[in-house]
Amino acid sequence: METDSFFCQLLKQLPQTLFELLHLPGEMARHYRFDSVEIKKSFRIDGLFLPDATTLPVYFVEVQFRRSANFHANLFAEVFTYLNDCKTRTDWAAVAIFENRRMEPKYLAPYENLLRSKRLTRIYLDEFEMPADPPLGLGILQLVSAPESAVKNLVGRLIQKVERDFTDSDSAKKVIELVEELLLRRFTELGREEIRKMFQLHDLRKSKVWQEAHEEEHQEGRQEGETRTKTELVRKWLARGRSVQQIAELLEIPLKDARRLVRDAAKLRS
Repeated sequence: METDSFFCQLLKQLPQTLFELLHLPGEMARHYRFDSVEIKKSFRIDGLFLPDATTLPVYFVEVQFRRSANFHANLFAEVFTYLNDCKTRTDWAAVAIFENRRMEPKYLAPYENLLRSKRLTRIYLDEFEMPADPPLGLGILQLVSAPESAVKNLVGRLIQKVERDFTDSDSAKKVIELVEELLLRRFTELGREEIRKMFQLHDLRKSKVWQEAHEEEHQEGRQEGETRTKTELVRKWLARGRSVQQIAELLEIPLKDARRLVRDAAKLRS
């Protein structure tokens, strides 16, 4: 299950999820800016939460859904390289999110002092005790390890929560797309249309909140000749986290043409 891009988008759209995983108030996210950072082209931190006050710690977040013997070495190398480069004066903490304990390296002797300290929190999603009515971000993460028989019901509850809690149609649409992307990553034997049909996501696309947000982006696509080139528009959508498939749907063009536009947009950024 590929997770890096999914978790990056989840923490970007719902940053309070990190603090809820740590059993801290989700409101703490208001004091942080989320980023995904590359350090000297050697390391990339999945998630970096930078505080707006020196009294709050920097949070380093790494997600691991496949076994890697070097996971802890890489994590602490990223942390100390960042601290050295940025000369930060704030405290720090690291959070390692595993699908389950089997994904954590077995040989831990060189890191035992750090593992036992307050510096690192290890979270195993299949063991995480979810509240009866979890917040939206935790509810999405619940889909990672929930029994297949329970997934459809959980998706329905998430969609109701999105439609009830979000007044911003664009934000609601992005969160719904996160649910869809997670389902695609979990049920790899199914295509996008099969996922939408199985979990009644087609019905969701008829809802007011979805139609409003989708129409806004379609309008951008129709107006691109007047205001910007398609390549520039695609670059903007990529920055918002849109996939190639979603860009093809928004521009109503074949997938191969969308891939070409994405390549052109990447050249424009470099």
